[in-house]
Amino acid sequence: VDTGIRSGTDVLKALALGARAVFIGRPVLFGLACGGSDGVKTVLNMLKQELTDDMACCGVTSIDQINKDILYKHT
Repeated sequence: VDTGIRSGTDVLKALALGARAVFIGRPVLFGLACGGSDGVKTVLNMLKQELTDDMACCGVTSIDQINKDILYKHT
């Protein structure tokens, strides 16, 4: 996936839909603009924590366990 990734939840959804890689551009650039290399580290840590929290909410403990069954369609 190469566009629209803004949060750890976006990463989780992309992986659940079958992505093998997720490119994170804009958030990293925002972190760089606001805080240099420390800002980039902060953004990446935030994304990692969001992904970890979302995985826990889905009962998933490993990236390998993520699949489309964790998704639901809001109607």
